[in-house]
Amino acid sequence: MTSGLCESLQSNLLAAIFETLPIDKRLVVLDMGAAMSSTVNFFNKFKCRLSFADLYAGDFVVHPCGEGTHSERVSQFQHHLNLPAGTKIDICLFWDLFGYLDGPTLMALIEALDPHVSSDTLGYGIGVRSADMPLPFFQYGIERSTQLSQANRGGIQPKRYPRSQRDLHHLLDYFEIAKCRLLADGRVEYLLIENRHHDTKPQLNF
Repeated sequence: MTSGLCESLQSNLLAAIFETLPIDKRLVVLDMGAAMSSTVNFFNKFKCRLSFADLYAGDFVVHPCGEGTHSERVSQFQHHLNLPAGTKIDICLFWDLFGYLDGPTLMALIEALDPHVSSDTLGYGIGVRSADMPLPFFQYGIERSTQLSQANRGGIQPKRYPRSQRDLHHLLDYFEIAKCRLLADGRVEYLLIENRHHDTKPQLNF
């Protein structure tokens, strides 16, 4: 579990996730990053099952060979996520993972999650406002509903796949970017909702 030197980062959007949750529901929370002590401490206040996928550590994720088929990529994600059949995710913390996935890998992840996403699933992500902005090499956690923790990752930053918000929007398939808010240093945070059966896409609001 990561508990090194962290900085705080104000969030203007994360609280919207927790405002909509039923108080008495046992939550299923999937964190795509490594275990952060701040996140564990935060969710100790809830009835929930908290899982850390740590996809940033998966070679097939950040160093895709490009030779596998789409179905093989989906199977790799399913094996790595290891979600029990019938599990429906309430909160999925993607952090800045999308910025390190090429298009085919990102689409495979979204397909692997499909059976576990319901109309109540909410996602949270971090990105950059434009493709030419740098993406800091951080790992993230939650200190409180209005404040994140961020810490420098060790090692070499994987290859980035910069894309506009609009391009990302179309790669997410049944997920929609419902709201965006500015963070520090040109980053943005965004709230994802399941939108399989809607004919129109929500506006991207900064």
